[in-house]
Amino acid sequence: MTPALKAYIEAWLDKAENDLMSVQRLLEIEPIILDNACFHCQQAVEKYLKAYLIYNGFDVQKTHDIIVLLNQCSKFDSIFATIDPMDINAYAVQGRYPDTNLMPSKEEAESYYQLAMQIKSLTIERIIFS
Repeated sequence: MTPALKAYIEAWLDKAENDLMSVQRLLEIEPIILDNACFHCQQAVEKYLKAYLIYNGFDVQKTHDIIVLLNQCSKFDSIFATIDPMDINAYAVQGRYPDTNLMPSKEEAESYYQLAMQIKSLTIERIIFS
């Protein structure tokens, strides 16, 4: 792996980690900002999966679709086929606008956070820099 590729993958992982830190803070403040927390969960999942694909030499598409990304990742490791993304895709774009009436519960936001943490663990365990 070239130093440039390693740095590029690390940049994706750093951005994903920033999204997770945003989620943590959004769930801690009052009032809790649930829709933005879910957006950042979706973004973290997307970035971790894309980092994993890039690590495996896959040319990453411009997509926010977690189902598509999980399917692509499952070509390298079948564990990704077992992950239930729930409805996290709704927060990639639709959840950003007021006309969708998409407002998650605290439990839903926490479930998406757990999904993001699961994806983080799976990808970090598999991206090995030598």
